[in-house]
Amino acid sequence: MSTLKPIQALSLDSVQQQSFIKFYKSLPEKPPTTVRIFDRNDYFSVHDVDATTAAKEVFSSLANIKKMGVEPSRMDYLVLSKGNFEILVKKLLLVRRYRVEIYVTEGSVKGNDWELKYKASPGCFSQLEDVLSDGMGVSEENAPCLMAVNIKTDPVSKGRLLGVAFITACEYQMSVTEFTDDDLLTQLETVTVQMAPSECLVPASDTDEYKALKKVMERAKVTVTKLKKTEFSTEGLIQDLTRLLKFKDDQKQDANVFTETTKEVAMTSLAAAVKYMSLMSDSSNFGRYRISTTQVDYFLHLDSAALGALNVFPELGDASHSRANSLYSMLDHCRTQHGKRLLAQWLRQPLRDINLINERLDIVQVLVENSALRLQLHDDHLRRIPDLQALARRLTRKKANLQDCYKIYQAITRIPQLLNCLSTSEHACVHSSLTQPLAELRGDLHKYQLMMQSTLDMDAVERGDYLVKPSFDEQLQSLATQLERVQNSADKELSKAARDLGLEAEKTIKLENNSQYGFCFRVTLKEEQGLRGKKKYTILDAVKSGVRFKTSTLDELNDDYNQAKTTYETEQAKVVTEIVSIAAGYSECLFCLSHMLSRLDVLVAFSIASATAPAAYTRPVLTESLDELVLKDARHPCLELMEGVSFIPNDVVFKRDQSLMHIVTGANMGGKSTWMRSAGSIVVLAHAGCFVPCSKAIIPRLRSVCARVGAHDMEQAGQSTFMLEMQESTHILKTATPDSLVLVDELGRGTSTYEGCGIAWAIAEELATKTKCFTLFATHYHELTRLPSLHPGVIVNSHAEASVVDDQLVLLHRIASGAATQSLGLHVARLADLPDSIIEYAEAKQAQLETNLFDIENSGNSNENSEGQQIIVEFLRKCKEIEQSAASDEIMLKKINDLKNDLFQHNNQYVKSLIVA
Repeated sequence: MSTLKPIQALSLDSVQQQSFIKFYKSLPEKPPTTVRIFDRNDYFSVHDVDATTAAKEVFSSLANIKKMGVEPSRMDYLVLSKGNFEILVKKLLLVRRYRVEIYVTEGSVKGNDWELKYKASPGCFSQLEDVLSDGMGVSEENAPCLMAVNIKTDPVSKGRLLGVAFITACEYQMSVTEFTDDDLLTQLETVTVQMAPSECLVPASDTDEYKALKKVMERAKVTVTKLKKTEFSTEGLIQDLTRLLKFKDDQKQDANVFTETTKEVAMTSLAAAVKYMSLMSDSSNFGRYRISTTQVDYFLHLDSAALGALNVFPELGDASHSRANSLYSMLDHCRTQHGKRLLAQWLRQPLRDINLINERLDIVQVLVENSALRLQLHDDHLRRIPDLQALARRLTRKKANLQDCYKIYQAITRIPQLLNCLSTSEHACVHSSLTQPLAELRGDLHKYQLMMQSTLDMDAVERGDYLVKPSFDEQLQSLATQLERVQNSADKELSKAARDLGLEAEKTIKLENNSQYGFCFRVTLKEEQGLRGKKKYTILDAVKSGVRFKTSTLDELNDDYNQAKTTYETEQAKVVTEIVSIAAGYSECLFCLSHMLSRLDVLVAFSIASATAPAAYTRPVLTESLDELVLKDARHPCLELMEGVSFIPNDVVFKRDQSLMHIVTGANMGGKSTWMRSAGSIVVLAHAGCFVPCSKAIIPRLRSVCARVGAHDMEQAGQSTFMLEMQESTHILKTATPDSLVLVDELGRGTSTYEGCGIAWAIAEELATKTKCFTLFATHYHELTRLPSLHPGVIVNSHAEASVVDDQLVLLHRIASGAATQSLGLHVARLADLPDSIIEYAEAKQAQLETNLFDIENSGNSNENSEGQQIIVEFLRKCKEIEQSAASDEIMLKKINDLKNDLFQHNNQYVKSLIVA
């Protein structure tokens, strides 16, 4: 919550208030996720429902909201200081993912000549960069990224052809991709998770494809913005890209040389994104951008459900700094802002190339084993590195000042010490991937270092002033001499006044130079009586710190000083502009340096997380073989950091010819979900290039991690828990492959027992026998424990151990082979202090239901039941024939319905009940 004081009221009379209300209500209708802010020069105001939103975001209270106007046209409003305005804009764009509109007026703020001057959205806030933290607003873990999607019909397969474009402005990066996708847009969800856009542009459309797209973006928490279809026109795009893109020296200056421009549908999306960001309106963008193809298969696939199930990132807006709340928080020992952003990128995009993974692991191992090197890098060198990426962007936009240039200079001067530190390791990988590139960049930036040494007044920097050396320019030197001469004259005037008043210069009488009075003298209140009766001294003010006064000579010196100082500042501004312009030529090297240092920062963070864990981390072994996945003494990397937790490790073993799927049973809170999440987290860490919380880890090169864990609904989207379960299950069945790890927890709870069990059974068999992926399948349906006997060598039973001692449930949190012998739900209910009367009644009801089920099962040998089973088998056989021969789903459903009606005409109640079930 902000501690800044709000301005209490608008300085408008009643007529002006009514006039503004009339103007405000004449504005076009806007969605509630857009907030309009009015710039009133010294402060800002928000009105109507936006006032409530702003008050909650800035003050966490509605107490500051005021009323303006008269009934029936009264309207809420809130006034914000500049500091509170910045807080509001950051929270709206970076946390809430809202859009912002800022209105300004050329005339009086009391009039109604307002104009929409600035617009910003979660994926595009270049107009407000200076408000948002070092010009980029990237203090969060994700750099702002804009996405655009267009959907066409594939002329070959007649399926959905998606053209997707991404623009990351702070990195001057464009990327595009095209692919055909299924009904659920599973490929689109994967690429969205990997790129983590803040906003997605789509053509205004109500077709099923765009409804499915909106659901994908809701799961990924991405703001959707609808544009006119004409915005997706590629007319003039090639000319724009020719100006925006960076070409190699030997390349023809034509955007058509890039193969990405042949992706026609993707180019329509890129065109919309370029227009939306107004890239062509800023000449600093020209020749800066790079374009590439988004390589989805280079990285381990994670969908939104897997990100949430494995707690890869903290919840949006979570202010907690606990390392136990997500993998990102646990690993975030980064000392630089660009390191934090790269860490988030590596977790969204875990590698699949074993050589690249091992390169990271080699460096992490060096740092884990060499604690002196690790601590020196973390505690000394990296913490002194500024956000070079943001500073380089300020240079390219000509928004940098001398202080920014000095920060860059400081970072460059640290490179030799950093290289000396790294040279203590003789590992070849450290030399080739870190030391050698850094040494080359140091050489490229040496001239920048010399330029700053020759132009910047280092003595002034020590005093906190960032000034150009007077000796750098003849006119500056002349003006500096003039200023020094005026200063000497003022010092002589001080000595003269001290003698006249019988005071000691610089002790009982002092010379000051401030913005209000210029040169003046100051004495203590005790010495003030010496001024009385002396007309040549004019008293300026008297405060606790003393009495300030001046002479006519000081007035004359002030005029000379101010004139020289103004001229000096004007000339210095010209020199600074020239320095920034020259420095901008080094921005490409600075982006490379930023990338190298952020990479080192993340690897150091990995090594610290591995070396400081409660129990030892180990280096994982990544293999091309899909025969086994073995995690010995696996632990959950976040939960083991929780205070007071003594984590009990468990093994996770998959063997393709022995145990491809584990059916996991056991008591609630027994550790099933934690065991599964531990396995998923370890796989993600290993593919990201980090050591893992195991004593041994053999992990195949996986393609994806899929998860269906946790029970929740999305009321705002009209989706129930069961609907979400089915959607996530469908996604898994469509995307899982033999080189996938699938985590399924408590599937089928949102419907009847028999339906839920049947769905869980069918999905488990599909994953084990057809998909053949590594699967942990936790369930309370004990009927599924029969699956290992039906599929020996493929499916095995595992359970979370628990004991009942003196009628008290003891959870052991150990995973053992075999199925759980009993359900312990009533014991868990006792732990939750459910009333004894309820528990006793539940026990009786359980016994009754189990008896009825036993009777039903025993009657299964009766002739009636046997006859019913034959009817059902024949019915299912005919359904299968219809499915294979029907030309469409509509015809298939009609024929099956006719078949069902034929059976019902026999008036056999038993058959009816079976068919309905």
